Amino acid sequence: MKKATTILLTLLAAVLTFTTMAQEDGNAIQAKVIINGYFFTETPEVTDCGSPSIIRVDDGQKNRMIAYIYPSELPESITKQAIPVEKVFHGQAFLDKYNQAREMIQVTSQSSDLAKPVVGEPFPAFSEKDVDGKMWTNEDVKGKVWVLNMWYQGCGPCRKEMPELSTWRELFPDVMFFSATYHDEALTRKITEQHHFTWTHLIEARDMMSWIHGQGFPLTIVVDKHGIVRHLVHGTNSAKRAAILDCIRQLDQ
Repeated sequence: MKKATTILLTLLAAVLTFTTMAQEDGNAIQAKVIINGYFFTETPEVTDCGSPSIIRVDDGQKNRMIAYIYPSELPESITKQAIPVEKVFHGQAFLDKYNQAREMIQVTSQSSDLAKPVVGEPFPAFSEKDVDGKMWTNEDVKGKVWVLNMWYQGCGPCRKEMPELSTWRELFPDVMFFSATYHDEALTRKITEQHHFTWTHLIEARDMMSWIHGQGFPLTIVVDKHGIVRHLVHGTNSAKRAAILDCIRQLDQ
């Protein structure tokens, strides 16, 4: 009897929690746009704040919203019209994704002295550390076919392909596989362990981020045994991954 009562109370608590969440969502405001971290039901007219980056952000549940990232702060006349995040439907989830995207744009927009990799030319000189603190340079990959996959936290396609990329190490045991991100050791470990991504992970690789040039993540590069870039592609899908594998297979002979 006691056990049955405990189960009943547990189910009742679950129902009450679900009902409360449903009521909260029902009362939440459906924002239309997020601008510099502020939510609005209608897109305000913004002037004298520079040219914005325009992206889409989601709440992790397939709901999407347009986001504008202006280089300058919004004037008070606009921010006072904003809806508080706690009143927006899934507001904190949208804001988290917005902040990830804003950081990505800031990092990838920074200038760098590191040369850009070009197919048919030597891979640029680099020096980056991995999650264990080991430094890697061109000398460490000399004479090896190697692959570099660049990603960031807010890139859904990047995270989705990670488990599949891990299988490539088994297919090509003589090839060296690296990922690179601008995140720190703790966040990189959290994400790569969550998605079972088993490559060697270069962290805080901000110089390399300039290679994105607004063309999107992930960026995957294949380098031959002579240090020459043989394949470079932004974005991912089954066809692009198949092309990368074909390139690796040809070079690993």
